[in-house]
Order: sequence, then C-alpha cells, then structure tokens
Amino acid sequence: MATALVSAGQSIIGTYVQQDIETRLQQDVYKKQIRVREFFTDFDRLRKGWVTEDKFRSALSMINFHFTKEDIEEIIRRYKLNDGLVQYTTFCNKLEEQFLNNEAKAQVFQAPQIFNQDEEDTVKRLMQAIKRKIATKRIFLKQPFQDFDRTACSHITIDQFSRVLNQLGLLPKDQYLQLLIRQYIDNGNPKEVNYVKFCDDVDNVQEMLSGVITGIKQNPKDIHPDDDFIEDKEGLDLISTLFTSKKLTDNINTLHQVLKKIQGDVVMKRIRIREFFKDFDSLRKGLVTESQFARILHIQNIPVSEKEISILLNQYKVDKIPNGQVDYNQFCEDVDKIFTIKGIDKEPQALVPQIDDSTTLPARRRYLQMTEQEAIQLDELLMKYKQAIQNKRVLLKPVFEDFDKTKQGYITTNQFLRILNQFNLFPDPVSLNLLLKRFVDKANLNEVNYYDFCRIVDQSDEGVAISRSHADAFKNYVKSDNLTQAFIRNDQPNDFEDLMAKLRRIVKEQRQRIAEFLRDFDKLRSGTITVTQLRKGLSMAKILLSDAEFQLILNNFGCKDKQGFVLWKEFTDQVDQVFTTKNLEKVSPSENVPQMSTQYNYGRVSITERDRQVAEVVKKKFQYFCKATRLDIKQFFQDWDKLGRNKVSPKQFRQTLATVNFILSDEEFQAVVKIYAAEDDGDIRYVQFINDTQPPLEIQTESGASQAYVGVKPKEKEKLQPSVLLEQIKVAVKVKRLRLGDYFKDFDPLRKGLMPTNKFRGVLSQMKIDLDQESLDLLETMYVVPEDPIRVNYAKFIEDVEIVFTKTGLDKDPLMKPPVHVIPTFLDPRDALTQEEEEALHAIMLRLGEVVRKHRILLKPHFQDKDKTKSGKITFTRFRSIMDFHKLPLTDDQFRVICKRLFAYQGIEFNYVEFDEILKKYENFYQ
Repeated sequence: MATALVSAGQSIIGTYVQQDIETRLQQDVYKKQIRVREFFTDFDRLRKGWVTEDKFRSALSMINFHFTKEDIEEIIRRYKLNDGLVQYTTFCNKLEEQFLNNEAKAQVFQAPQIFNQDEEDTVKRLMQAIKRKIATKRIFLKQPFQDFDRTACSHITIDQFSRVLNQLGLLPKDQYLQLLIRQYIDNGNPKEVNYVKFCDDVDNVQEMLSGVITGIKQNPKDIHPDDDFIEDKEGLDLISTLFTSKKLTDNINTLHQVLKKIQGDVVMKRIRIREFFKDFDSLRKGLVTESQFARILHIQNIPVSEKEISILLNQYKVDKIPNGQVDYNQFCEDVDKIFTIKGIDKEPQALVPQIDDSTTLPARRRYLQMTEQEAIQLDELLMKYKQAIQNKRVLLKPVFEDFDKTKQGYITTNQFLRILNQFNLFPDPVSLNLLLKRFVDKANLNEVNYYDFCRIVDQSDEGVAISRSHADAFKNYVKSDNLTQAFIRNDQPNDFEDLMAKLRRIVKEQRQRIAEFLRDFDKLRSGTITVTQLRKGLSMAKILLSDAEFQLILNNFGCKDKQGFVLWKEFTDQVDQVFTTKNLEKVSPSENVPQMSTQYNYGRVSITERDRQVAEVVKKKFQYFCKATRLDIKQFFQDWDKLGRNKVSPKQFRQTLATVNFILSDEEFQAVVKIYAAEDDGDIRYVQFINDTQPPLEIQTESGASQAYVGVKPKEKEKLQPSVLLEQIKVAVKVKRLRLGDYFKDFDPLRKGLMPTNKFRGVLSQMKIDLDQESLDLLETMYVVPEDPIRVNYAKFIEDVEIVFTKTGLDKDPLMKPPVHVIPTFLDPRDALTQEEEEALHAIMLRLGEVVRKHRILLKPHFQDKDKTKSGKITFTRFRSIMDFHKLPLTDDQFRVICKRLFAYQGIEFNYVEFDEILKKYENFYQ
C-alpha cells in the first residue's frame, strides 16, 4: 500500500519534476540550509568555475539528494560546456538565488496545480463528500495529523496521510486518493502532503456547531463590539464611567510609538533583547519567522498587542510569504538605540541620550489627554488639596494603603472617592473629572494611582522628615563580616615517621605538589631556604603545623653548614614518595619499590593483645544477644548517623548499645573503641562492628544439616531459560517506561548497532535493570556477534524488548496493529513451591489470618515504617522482628516457606506488599 501511494504521488507530478528539477533542488537546499558551492570547491583547486563530468557527478552524490539517472543527465546537459567540462558556478548560483531574492523564493515554493476540467470536478465532489462525513460524525480532523508532525512543518508523508484517513474512515478509492494527494502536494516533494491546508478546506468547526449556535436564543439588545472600550478623547467624562468596566483603546498607531513602548520595557526590566533571538537563530543569519518573533517578545515579558506586532512586521519583514522571515537584527539595533548609538566610536562628538524617568514612562503609564486649560485648573486644584491637608494635619497615604493590600500603588475609583469624602475633600463634578483624568494611568478607568496623588498633596511634618532622614542614613550601611578567631595548634606526633605519614596523607588527599610553593623562594636553586620561608610556603599550601611538628622538621632537615636554613629539596622528596620514588629509572626492575605509609597515630595508644581478647569476647556476647532477641541494631545507629558516614561518636555508640539493654564495662568499651575507631577523627565504624557481629539466620535443610539462610534455596536452581530472562527485561522496561535507544546511542556514535560487552553491561546498570552474573552472561550469549565475540548486537536486543510498546516497520504498514503485551506474574518459575510446601504455607497463612482478624492487627504500617525508600520490600530480619513484636512467632521451617514464596530480588529482601494482600484474603475465611 505504502509503495503504491509513493509511486502514485511520483507519477502525479512526474512531468513537473522532470521539467523543473532545479526547483526541487532549490526547495531542498533552502529547507536543509545547504551550502552547495562547498561540495564542488574540493574538486576545483584553482577555482576556475568548472569541473569534469565525473567530478560533477561525485559532488552531486555528496549533497544527499535523491537523484534519478535521468535527473543527473538533464542537469549535466544544461550546464555542460563544449569541451566536455561542466560549469558548476552557474548551477550553484541558480540554486542559491532564493537566499538573495524574495520573489524568486516565493516562486520556488509555489505548488504545481495541473488539473483538467474533469479532475477539478472530481476533486470538488470528493471534498464535499469528506466535508459532509466530518460534519455528520463530529470529527476533529487536525489532531490525528499533528501526532505525525513532530517538527510542526505542516507536512506529513503520503503513508501517514492515508493512514490517518483510514483510521478516521475517510479513505477514498485509489484513483480519488491520487487526485487528493496531487491537490495538496505544494512544495515539489512527491512524498509530502500539506495536511494543514487540507484540514482548513474540509474541517469547518463553525459549520459543525451551527446547529447548537442557532438553538441559542439571541439577546434582543444590540451590543456593539467596541462598547467596552473608550477612545482617549479630550472631552471624556469620567464621572459617567464610575461603575462600569470600561477600558481605553490603544492609540499606538506608528512605529515610533511602538518602539518607544518596547524601549521603556527593555530599560525598566534590564533586558538584553538580542540574546533571546540568538536561541532561535543557530546560523546567526539575523532572521526568524513571524511566529518566532511574536513568541520571543512574549518570552521576554514585553506586552505587545496584535496590532503592534503587525506594525513591527510591516517594517521588519523581509519577504511576503506567510510566516516569512523577519529581520530581528535591525529591530534589535533600533531598540538598543536607547542605550547607545551604533558606530559611536567613529563620531567622538556624538551625544547619547540619558536614561531618566521619561524613558520608561511609555511602558509604565498611559495618561489621558488633557488640554492646556485643564492642566492649569488641575494644578490649582492640587494646590488647594495640599493646603487643606496641611491645615487639617492629616496623612492620606496610610488610609489609602489600608485598601491596597498587595502594595501596588493603585486602588479602585470608588475607594479613592470614598477616602476623599471621609476627609471632607470631595470636589465638585468638574474638578473630580480633572482629578481622575490625571491619576487614572493604567489603561483602564477603574484604578487610580493614589501613590502619585499622595506624593503631590501629602505633607510630612518635621518629626517625620527627621526620622525618615535618620532611617535613610542606614541604607548603605555595610555590616562587616565576622572575623574568625585564631587558635593555636598543639598536635604532638609520636616520632618523625608519624609526622611524615601525616604529611604524605595530606598531600595525597589534596593532590598537592609542595615543591611548587617552595621553589620560588630559592632563586638560585641551591636546595635551601630560610626557616621563615619554609613555614610561609607550607601555609600557602594550606598545611598548618604546630610548633612541635615544625621543630621536628627542622631537626631532621636543618642545614648544618648555614644556620637558620632548611634543606627543602630533601624534605619535598621524602613527602612526594607517596606518589613515586626519586631516581626510579636507575632502580632494577626486579627490585621492589617500598610503599610509603600514610597511617599516623599522634598520641593514640596502640592496641594490645589484651584489648583484642576483650573485644572478641564482646563481639561473641553481642552476636548471641542479637540472635536471642532477633535485633536489627543498624537502624538504631542510623538515627544518629544523619549524614550517612557509617560512623558515630564513641558516646553515641555506647548510648545506642545501652538503649537496647546491652551494657558494656569501661574496659570492654575502651577495647571496642580501639579496634573500631576511625583513623582520621576517632569515630566508631559501626557498620564494620555490625558485620563482625551479625548472626547468620540458620534453617534446617532436607538432609537435616543447618546452614545460613540468605534468601536462596538450598537446592540448586534450574538453568535460566533465555525466553524467561527476556520476558523479565520486557516487564522491567514496560513498568519503568524506559527508552532503550536513548541509553545505547550515547555509546555508539556511528550508529552501527554494536558495542563492547563491558559497555553493554554498563548501560544495563544505568537503566537500573538489576541482573545477576548468570543472567548477564546468558544475555550476552544471546546477542553476541559471531564474527566478533567481544561485541554485542544491541540493536537486535532493543528490537526484541521494545515489542512491548510497538513493532518495527509499523510506518510502512498502516493497517498493522502491534501486539498487546501482558505483564506476567513476577515470581521466578525456578522458585515454585512443592506440593508439601504449598500445604504448609496454606496452614501457616490460615493461622496468621485467624490471629490477625481476632486481635485486629494491622501489620502493613509497621512494615512501611521500616521501608524508608517506599520500595515495598524490607529485610528478612526486620520482617521477623515485627512478627515477634506482634506475638506471631514463626519457626525456622515456617519462615523458610514464607520467604521462599515472597522473596524479592536475589533473595535478600522480603515483599511485604504481596504478603499483606494474601493475608487479607485469609482473614476473610473467618468472617
């Protein structure tokens, strides 16, 4: 079907394409913004303007345009010279003329309309039939087409066009469909249809809703569309509009007025207007489309009406086609004139206008027109108000602010008149009209700028003025930063090696070269510097030493020949041994290079044999204590470890053990602290302590032997099948809504569909698809490339997995429907229970269901308290401790059967969500 439609589309305009191959090339060059001349210059080193025929064919093949054999021969025939060479410069000038001439551009994009009289009548009847069917079925046509138009270019392929018509039940017969496609192929490409024009011709929403609209009874009163707007006239009577919602019409009619308004917004909001246009102009051509131009002004929060945008487009639009190009470069230059003048460096005497309040006035205010006589009367009225307020010794601004909760500086006209009446300042109608005409400046007649009114008429007394000046004196006060208090370091190293281990550790952690800080003090490279210079260099390297540490350095690296000097070169060589050994090239390869230690004690007491014996006794006691009480001690330590360092202080460690009633003597506590203390800060590594004392959970196997339970069956599992593994991955991809191609393409720049096995595993890890080693090996075996065993065919893997969403090649077969993927049960078939285990599990759940129903126990909230990540899983030890807390003890065999049925990933977590759902079903047996 798809191939037939494409061939039909090509046959429809085949004659046109053969006769106008250059127009097709011009359209493709303009759409892809191709610089055609650069493909030919590599074959013309001397820039003569012509190349041989074979080189011309090679250059055409690099343009990535679909040529037929006849097309290439026709182009060569047109531009071939008498001596057998082809003049490519004329060919390039022909293709690039639409960039320089707008009329040529409009002519290039004209659609071929070649119809005879019978075909025109057939198309009209077909359009009428589609139009009636759309109106009858209430179909909104444009939305299904837009799902295929991801780039918003108003064109889709012939396959997609026919697919949507078939989906909506509007697909005509083949001969009529060819005429319909021919009608809406308007850019010279036989594979693309202008669906927007088609929808505009047949999808008339107004006619569809005409029955509903005609059923509504019309209002007998004639309402003029401009009744809500008032022209800004000099003789406007504002008293008659007090209780209406009238708005002022916009009197901006010239380009100068629009630019003044935009310049006011740009200055007031400090906008760099050109930066917003650059994001839409990647090639820096200085042009954007009409829709982009209006959208950019909206993004910059510049309020511009449609009328003002049309004024700007009349000035800055460079072509006459719909949604054409706009010269934003000239627009930005005109707007930026408010800041500076372009080329001012060439005119030293040019003056730039200063920015003041009047600059932003067009963006902030919209005053009504007043005559000169009205302005004089208003000044006299304001002077009378000022005198009356001064005589009454009142302030109007606090009263106005009581109505202005958002502190905008505006209140309604009714509130303004109400306050004037409250202070007996209500004027006569003529004076009131002048007053409102002056302070109504927000493009509507319902808000009054009381802030400007109070600034003119309010008079603050002397005390208020003094307090205000005193408060203004602290506006620019800068509070000095708090200086850090100096302190003295009293670190005492045990010996010289202890000090050098500390310095090596600091240098290794901070990746510093101490020699870089000391070399500048030794101008002659003698290898010695003064004591003061050594300390200054170490301070610059942020290595702060105590007096005892620095004195120890002087005792070992002091210069015997010169008093007060230090051998800094030897000192840095010994410190840098943590990275490498000096003169390593002279050492024999068979000789072992010593590894320098970075462990230092600094006054710490070494661990004795007695401490180790006491610590072992404590660990055994605590292991038995945890086994007897089924205690998960880690959660108690985590309450103190807020930053997740896996360490707590010694005091917190002892307090946590005392909380669970495990009391340590002073000798036992000191021994544990010495064993598990961290080297840097002396805190206790509680995670290592728990790992050393955690009792294994033992169960009885079929042979009667006791072994530790880690969630895996005692019996060896059956071999995992490839189909089962692939189904598990499909379920994970569908549940997490993963796009596999987005993860894999980052590791395959050339899009070959292959990648190394180690990268394949890394991508699976990034997608959070947790697979064990056995599953990963099986997956690599399934998709390994036979010719290259270290590479995996991830493209085939993606195709097999993404069948849960769609099927490859669906765009070529519009009638095909992808299969619906059903998520199977998440239980691994290798973990199925035997018949005896099923009966034992049924008996256990019956007993638990009876007890839970009788005592009205809610187990799920207790499980959720321990599930910090809300994953629906908890550890086995926490599950059993919660059951013991509710007096629901389980034997080892019962616990093994339940965990075997409800274990999670790799048998290390318990799925309490499904356990709770199953338990609810067993509760219903006793109701």
